[in-house]
Amino acid sequence: MKPQSRLMKRKWLWLLLVGSAVAAGLWLLGEGKAIPVKVTELKPDELRVIVNATTTSTVKSEIEVTLSAQRTGRVVRLPVREGDRVKAGDIITRLDLSEESVQTQSNLEQSKANFQEAEKNKIRAEALFNKSMIAQQDLDAARRTHEVARAQYHAAMADAEVKQKYSIIRTPFDGVVAQKYTEVGELLLPGSRIVMIVHPEQIYVLATIDEVDLGRLRPDQPVSITVDAFPGEIFQGHVRRISPIVSGGKLETRTADVWVYFNEPQPRIKPGMSADVEILVMVLSNVLSVPSQAIIERDGKKQIYCAAGSALKPGDVSRAVLKPVEIGETNWSFTQITGGLAAGELVITTPEAEGLKDQARIKIEPDETRPSGTDP
Repeated sequence: MKPQSRLMKRKWLWLLLVGSAVAAGLWLLGEGKAIPVKVTELKPDELRVIVNATTTSTVKSEIEVTLSAQRTGRVVRLPVREGDRVKAGDIITRLDLSEESVQTQSNLEQSKANFQEAEKNKIRAEALFNKSMIAQQDLDAARRTHEVARAQYHAAMADAEVKQKYSIIRTPFDGVVAQKYTEVGELLLPGSRIVMIVHPEQIYVLATIDEVDLGRLRPDQPVSITVDAFPGEIFQGHVRRISPIVSGGKLETRTADVWVYFNEPQPRIKPGMSADVEILVMVLSNVLSVPSQAIIERDGKKQIYCAAGSALKPGDVSRAVLKPVEIGETNWSFTQITGGLAAGELVITTPEAEGLKDQARIKIEPDETRPSGTDP
């Protein structure tokens, strides 16, 4: 073989080796790099469909009253603090009404003097009439004036008595002082708030529900209630009442209030505490459901990545397959699959994994996501 021919063969062999190395490198860097994903096997199970409040709910008292001043007066006694328990008839506030009483006393004295004068005029008119010294109409006029003066005097006495009663404000029922609006020394006008009294045992949760969920709600539906003050505890309740009015403007979410009552007395839970509610609207049996975060939407279509193959375990390598799906009910955590997937398929629960696309190489990682739509 000629030296030139051997040189050409070595050159081509070298190029082939370099090309193979480059191709292998590209494969390792691109196609050969498996994207770590988590999967869950699709199995028929129970799906509990729930409705959540749009915002944090508040525990309220069924019986509450705000005590207010009925007359102008200065607070001279206020022996309660927020959180104090009170009994029906306890004195909540004592007001000094002297600034208004001056006018009240003046009106009373003036009406009394008018009445006494009218009384004398009536007696005098009757005596003159008996002596035929005045006409019947003059006697009638004196009597009418007397009746008016007497009525005004009685009204002034009643007003003075009522105002005196308004100087002492008592609680109308056994309860707890939920809020105090004033302090000793402040001058109150009629209508000024003093304290709010609530009944601590008769409580409920006032929840705000999005209008799109209202059609699913019915009285007596079971509700799971969690209270921020007692983390980890779940209290059971039920829907008592649904507001017939939807509120909210054009730029706001339209919502309605829902009254949720506890199934059992809860002496530890106090009015004003924050709470969250989950209203159970239906339970679907033997349905396919996936973690809601596994569903992606592209061009208005719902899609899910699945891992090709079966019986895959952590560490195995497979390929991602993007499939269109049809969905049904959801409880935010899990969503029902009504078409596009079959039981036994492995659903990728981390569709946000970097580089994930249809036919991409994937590596299975352990997934702690529950495969069903039930809550723990």
